[in-house]
Amino acid sequence: MKLTRRLAIAGTGAAFRLAALARRRLGVDRTVYVGQRVSEYHRYWEEGARRIGATFEQLREGVWEVSRNGVRTRIRNYITKLDPRPIRWKAGDKLHCYRLATECGLPVPPHVVLTLDTMDHGRGFLASHPGPFVVKPAYGSSSGLGVTTGVRTWGQFFRAAVRAARYHERFLLETMVPGESWRLLVLDDRAIHAVRRRGVRVLGDGRSSIAELRRALPGTAAAEDWIVAWTLAGQGLSSTDVPPAGQEVLVRSLPAGERRTSELRTAYTESVTHLVGDDVARRCVAVTRRLGSQFAGIDLIANDLRRPLGETGGIFLEINTTPGIHHHYLGSEDHRDPVAAKVLTFLLEDPRANQQGSR
Repeated sequence: MKLTRRLAIAGTGAAFRLAALARRRLGVDRTVYVGQRVSEYHRYWEEGARRIGATFEQLREGVWEVSRNGVRTRIRNYITKLDPRPIRWKAGDKLHCYRLATECGLPVPPHVVLTLDTMDHGRGFLASHPGPFVVKPAYGSSSGLGVTTGVRTWGQFFRAAVRAARYHERFLLETMVPGESWRLLVLDDRAIHAVRRRGVRVLGDGRSSIAELRRALPGTAAAEDWIVAWTLAGQGLSSTDVPPAGQEVLVRSLPAGERRTSELRTAYTESVTHLVGDDVARRCVAVTRRLGSQFAGIDLIANDLRRPLGETGGIFLEINTTPGIHHHYLGSEDHRDPVAAKVLTFLLEDPRANQQGSR
């Protein structure tokens, strides 16, 4: 690698570190990560234990024991004894999970694996595939760390590559697929819950164009930007099209006003278990089983999960073992049939929950 390239990489990396430090010092970065949700998880597990008639005991801060009928299980914040470290390591390998997803019939985005030494190979990928693009670490990162979306130029790619390489030497450059972010929670070979980060949608009336319907939305939801044009184009639509009465159209894959493109953590906004079709659920369960996991969150990008992803242009994104169940508490219905109760029931009743051993 040329000296000028090395200096540019070092300078860009230093700028990222200084910016992150400044955000923390100024209190601008208000992201709450799962490790900071101890009191929240205390409530989830305690409520779940009560629902199934189990005893809940705090052993120390962030560590609890749940018991029923002589069977006990321990939980550390969001971590149960499901999926020991070897399974988590495999789940962290995004290329390995892409292979598993493909074998199970779930589409993955076109991608190439690069390092800072081979990043010039990215020029060919940028030129031969439609943008925008995503750059992300090939292994180990979570909660959006090291991920940059909306990449369209070489300069943006360069900065995104340096950011991703802070987390792992290998990183992925892949096409960005228009659609909303979904997470499907799989437990014991069953899809038990799903959530979605809802974008901006309009409902056709058979007379108005998409642009007119969008302008009728309140506030920033009506704003036009590249995300709107890209989201529509990905569905073969334009702002001048007139959707039939009653047809819902996704016009922006991100929520209104959201323009952040680097290290954006997905915050889900609605429970959508009823919108997941049998084909998608079955294939997500198959991926989880192939990985050897008993409890995982499958991340997908799609406009519609009622039909197979191959028919709708959706993709598999990644699989998360030891998934954060806080994503699945978005409304009153989620508390009436809580995920924590289902997980605890499996841990206490099913002998397969004990086959993985303790951590």
